[in-house]
Amino acid sequence: VSYVEQKIDEMVLNMSVEEKVGQMFYVRCPDVEAVEDISKYNLGGYILFGRDFAGKQKQEIISNIQSYQSAAKIPMLIGVDEEGGTVVRVSDNENLRDTPFLSPSNTYYSGGWEAIEADAEEKAELLLSLGINVNMAPVCDITSNPDAFMYYRSFSDNVDNECKFIEKYVSITKEKKLGTVLKHFPGYGNNEDTHTGIAY
Repeated sequence: VSYVEQKIDEMVLNMSVEEKVGQMFYVRCPDVEAVEDISKYNLGGYILFGRDFAGKQKQEIISNIQSYQSAAKIPMLIGVDEEGGTVVRVSDNENLRDTPFLSPSNTYYSGGWEAIEADAEEKAELLLSLGINVNMAPVCDITSNPDAFMYYRSFSDNVDNECKFIEKYVSITKEKKLGTVLKHFPGYGNNEDTHTGIAY
């Protein structure tokens, strides 16, 4: 057993049931009482959305995230969806980046695998500089239907290219010490938007 695993085992052993349950919740950051809710519910993490960045300066966002971590007994997961293209919670704010990140497919078309690698590095550095430690990306779905909800968010309709993209993106992001979330399980395919309809 490694030193880190030993420390984690000790930490879990000394946690109350309420703390253990709270750590399982990775929730949307509320508009009000975000700091108070952390200790009240022992939350494991916050996911930030566009409204948490809109119009804000970099230092304000850093301060907000630091206030969440300061309120937490156990360091929190702080996540965001920064895929590039149609889903850009952070880079949509011109105070944080001059232009939003391109979609992975457009990034590839603009400069090949080198551009994908540079994009992954820049995203990781930007998110980490704000205090974000998890990117809810990359999208791993494969779809060939331009009318499908996931079409413009997926990298490729080719399995080999998709796998190469995921491997490059995740390895670079991991090297930078930013967590990733491979989505969407079990795969959107050519389905419609599950936010508004049912997928089969």
